Formats: sequence, C-alpha cells, structure tokens
Amino acid sequence: MTLLSYGMWLGITFGVLSCVAYTVAAVAQRRLAVRLAEPLTGGQQVGRLLRHPLWWVSLVFNGGRAGFQVAAVGFAPLTVVQPLGVLVLVFGIPWSARLEHRRVSSSEWRGAAFTMVALGVLLAVTVTGDVGGVLSESDAVLVGAGTVLLLTAVAWAAGRVPSVAWRSYLLAGAAGVAFGVSSATVKTAVWAFGDLGVAGFAHPATLATPVIAVFGLFLAQAAYQGMDLGAPLGITTLANPVAAAVVGVAFMEEVYAGGLLGAVIAVVCALVAAHGIRLLTVRSDGSSRPLPEASEPGFPEPEARPGIGTRHSAPGTRP
Repeated sequence: MTLLSYGMWLGITFGVLSCVAYTVAAVAQRRLAVRLAEPLTGGQQVGRLLRHPLWWVSLVFNGGRAGFQVAAVGFAPLTVVQPLGVLVLVFGIPWSARLEHRRVSSSEWRGAAFTMVALGVLLAVTVTGDVGGVLSESDAVLVGAGTVLLLTAVAWAAGRVPSVAWRSYLLAGAAGVAFGVSSATVKTAVWAFGDLGVAGFAHPATLATPVIAVFGLFLAQAAYQGMDLGAPLGITTLANPVAAAVVGVAFMEEVYAGGLLGAVIAVVCALVAAHGIRLLTVRSDGSSRPLPEASEPGFPEPEARPGIGTRHSAPGTRP
C-alpha cells in the first residue's frame, strides 16, 4: 500500500479547511436570510444586508474558502480536492439544524446521502484530464461577460417566479455557476500575475473575478431566503464543479475523461442528485413547503428560542 505524500496530505487538509470555511459562510448567510423582509432579487434589501455583521462574517469566510481552495489544488490534484466539496453538506445541515434548535429529519439525511454520493460519482467520472491551460484574453472577455449576462438573466427570472422554492433553486444554481467560473478566472489571474507581473491587473480574467465572485455571494445569499439550508447548498455544491469543468473543456484545453459511459453515468447521477435535493426540501413534519420568510425590518433577533432566526408575528399583524 502506497502512503500518501506529505504534499498530498497538505492538499487534503487545505481542502477540508476550505469546506469548513464555506460551511461557516453558508450557515451565516442562511441565518441572515431569515431576517430579510423581502427577496434580494427585488433589490430593496441590499442596503440592510450590507449593514449587518453576519454579511461581513460570511464574506470573510467565503474569502477564506477561496484561499484554502487555491492552496489545496496547489498541493493535491483536482481529482482529490473536488470530491471533498460534499463535506459542506455533512457539516452544514446538522449545524444549521442545531442553531435552529431542531433535529435533522430522516428525509434530510437521506437527501444529503443521495446528493453526496451522486456528486462524488459525478466528479469521479467527469473529471478532466491533466492537460489544461488558462483562459486567453479573448476567451476571458467572452467567459466573463457571458457569465455576468447569464447570472443577471437568472436573477431577473428568479425574481419573477412565484414559487419560493423554485426561486431558491434558480438562484442557488446560478451561485454555483458563479463560483465554478470564478475558479477558472482565478487560475488564469494567478498565471497572469506570474507571467506578466503588474500588467496582470489589466488581464480580463483578473477584472472579471471579483465581479463574478461577488455576484455569486449575493445570489447564494438570496437563495437561502425562505428555505432550509440543505437544498440550496446542495444545488450550489453540484453546479460549482460542473460549471468549472464546462469552462475548462470549452476554453482551457482540458480534456473530458469520462467518455460515453461517463456521460451516461453523469445523467444518472444528476437524476439521483435531483432526488436528493428534493428530499432536502422536506420538513421534519413531512411537508415540502418552504419556510416562511421574515418580514421585520432592521434584522431583529428572534424573541422566542434564540438561535432559530425567525420571529412569529402576533395575531392580526402582517406576517
């Protein structure tokens, strides 16, 4: 049996730390989401969002997630680091339930298991080969502008979907795409600084990275409104590596290694993951209704059972 190298263990450690940081950020964003009176897609809550400490906590930990991820792929191959992303469901779902003073339902555990297995197999069969490069300047402009337009269109459409659940699904998927594409632009930006020096600041990938990443943070924040943590987190976790792989194959000369059999397995995994995410929307009482959204301005703390993050309105008042 071959022992893992010291560098490989460092990569795995950084990968796990990245998952922990992302989990903290997601839990903070979920707790902040239930304090928002209106959907962020309406644009009227952004000011209050930016004034709340939880937003900046999530921002710091999302930055830590990105830093640990860069360090992880510097020591270990993508085939080792990417599957670790499923740990955010293992960490996040029970942690969020604990803060809400409830138990994780059996359907949530099953949904998390289906989603994690599907994502693990999906990454195993669709991982790209070792050959790969970076985005050219023209491709970086195309990918950056195209991604911003796509995210804007999804956010616009999500704001007009009457279903809270489907709005969350769309926003979570878009957030995953933003995080996946930003990983490609970050890789290119790092190369640009190493090869071009200060001129790397003017590379389109460097300019696109903060725009796409911040867009992703707002989309993820909006996706948690009215929903438990599991479903939007699961969708984001699935969309992230898929988007990164698409950009890698289409624009960075990476080679899809799955073949026809891998494509079939990927479709099956997508269906299994969809079933898992559906289970993650089922509440502990067996219903599949999304959570009611908060309506108190100013992000008040809940009066009953501190830590739940929701506040019950008095009879006769506006919910």
